Amino acid sequence: MDWALLVGGNIRRLRRERSLTQEQLAHLAGVDMRYLGGVERGEHNPTVEVLGKLAEAMAAHPKDFFEAEHPEQ
Repeated sequence: MDWALLVGGNIRRLRRERSLTQEQLAHLAGVDMRYLGGVERGEHNPTVEVLGKLAEAMAAHPKDFFEAEHPEQ
């Protein structure tokens, strides 16, 4: 399993469910927008601190980033 792709894809899914752009989420979480894009594409491995910031910005739990299956898919 490619964990970077799984986590990045879940971050993208949650961001879109909340109708946020990458720019908006990056601003809310205090991370660079280009870095966030790389995380969503599985190109960057975010730290635990960054995962926490992204989760807080989306009112989610970091565990949501590690879900392998989603009922709506």
